[in-house]
Order: sequence, then structure tokens, then C-alpha cells
Amino acid sequence: MTAGLLAVTLALTGIAASTSPAAATGRNNGADAAAVLGGLLLLYGLSQAGRNHGSRNYTSRGNPPVIYQPPRPQPAQRVAPARCFIQGQDGNGRYRGYRQRCMQNHARNAHLLPQNCLRRVWTNNGHRTIYRARCLRNNGWTQG
Repeated sequence: MTAGLLAVTLALTGIAASTSPAAATGRNNGADAAAVLGGLLLLYGLSQAGRNHGSRNYTSRGNPPVIYQPPRPQPAQRVAPARCFIQGQDGNGRYRGYRQRCMQNHARNAHLLPQNCLRRVWTNNGHRTIYRARCLRNNGWTQG
């Protein structure tokens, strides 16, 4: 678009200059100088507008350009179901934790369960493997 305006301006400037009669008297009241200066200012303004339009720093009064940013991944929710919680006492002392099989079946994001939190305990139903409650809490899990 800028190139088109520049071409039209140059064409009209050439026509206007060729249709004016030549001053044989040598007296000029400044009209020709003003026309030439005006044409040069117009050309300079058009060239600057074309130069700024192609740059990334072009500012307009409209909305700024939208830059796409991919969504950030949400942190995985680590909630231990309350129905998996057990506590009791065995030969090694008190225990508080979540049954392993229940957690594997009912916890969302069960693949994030830390293996270093597993402990074998003796319950009324025999040996059970549990995830220790304090260890899970230290690894970002909460009770649901």
C-alpha cells in the first residue's frame, strides 16, 4: 500500500511540475520552493511509515498483537482417599497409613505414589502393606 501511495505521489508531482510554465523572468515568489519542500516532506513521511510498518516494534493505538503461549500443565492432584486410611498397633509400635491395594484402585494419580513410603504391618486381618501417612504427606499428598 505504501509503495502504491509513493507511486501516485511521484506521478502527481511530476505532472504538477511539468504543467507549470517556466518562469522566464527569474522572479519566483517562493511557491516553487514551497512545493518542492512539501513534496520532499511527503516522501520522507511515506518512507518512514513504510519502514515502521514492517518492524516488530510498530506501535498503534489499537490492541497489541496476541502472542500465543501454551497452557501451563496443572500440578497433579495428590489426594489419598479417606476410606483407605487405617491405623493400629503391631509388634513394632503404632502405625498410621493407607492400604496399598486400596490406594492403587481408588487414588487418582496412583502412579505418583512413592515406593519408599511402603511398610508391612500386622493387622487383625494378617500382614498388610500400607503407605505411611507421614511419608505421603511429606511427598505432597493430602487426605481426601
